[in-house]
Amino acid sequence: MATPSTTSPSPSTSVPSSFSHIVSIKLSSENYMLWKGQITAYLQGQDLFSYVDGTQTPPSKMLLAETNTSSKTNLAFLAWQRTDQLISSILFSSLTEYVVTHVISTGTSHELWITLESMYNKHSQAKEFQVRFQLANLSKGEQSISDYYSKVKMLVDTLAATGSSISDKEFVTYLLNGLGSNYKSFITSITTRIEPISSYELYHLLLIHESIMAHNTHSLISSPFETFAHLSTNSPRDRRGKGFY
Repeated sequence: MATPSTTSPSPSTSVPSSFSHIVSIKLSSENYMLWKGQITAYLQGQDLFSYVDGTQTPPSKMLLAETNTSSKTNLAFLAWQRTDQLISSILFSSLTEYVVTHVISTGTSHELWITLESMYNKHSQAKEFQVRFQLANLSKGEQSISDYYSKVKMLVDTLAATGSSISDKEFVTYLLNGLGSNYKSFITSITTRIEPISSYELYHLLLIHESIMAHNTHSLISSPFETFAHLSTNSPRDRRGKGFY
C-alpha cells in the first residue's frame, strides 16, 4: 500500500509573488487608508481576502493515521500555509523598509494585516482631522491663485490618502472660503448662480478674475503719473517760457 505523500500540493488559487504592477504605492504613515483600499480590492478580486481578515482559518496541521497510533501531515494545511505565505510575501512587497522592520516577526498574513491596522488606523484618523482643520482655516493671503489652488489641491489629495475623500462641491467650498474680502463680489456671483460649478471651472474663472484685478490695479497706479506728466508738459510756466523766447 502506497504511503500518503506529505509534499505540499499546489493551491487551487493562483497567487502571484508580487503585484507591484497593480498596486503602485508602498505603505507609509501618510497613506494607510489608500494603501488598504487598493490591497483589499485586489485580494477580494483574487478571492484571497478571507486569509487576511481571519475568516479562512487554517486546517489542523496534523491528522491521525488510520491506526490511531500515529499522525501524519495534513495536506490541506500545507496548501493553506503555502497560499497564506504567498499572500504575506505580496503584502511585504508593498511596504517600505521602515514598515517591514516593525512587522517582520508576524507569522501569518492575518497577523500581519491586524498589526498594520493597529499601527496606522489611529494615525490616519488624526491625520484626517488635522487636514480638515487646515482646509477650514486656509487663507489665500498674498499667494497667487495658482499657488493657492495647488495648496488646497494638495490638502484634498492628502485627505484622500487617509481614506476620507471629499466631493468636488466641498472642494469648491474650501476654495471660496479662503479667498478673502478682495473676492467678495466674485464669491457672491459664484454662490448665487443656478448651475453648480466644478473645481476645475472655478480655478479658471479665478485666474481670469486675478488677471482683471491685476490690470485694474496697474491702471490705478499708472493714471496719477500719466496725469502729472501731462500737466507738467502743459504747465503755464512752460507756456510763458515759450512766449518769452
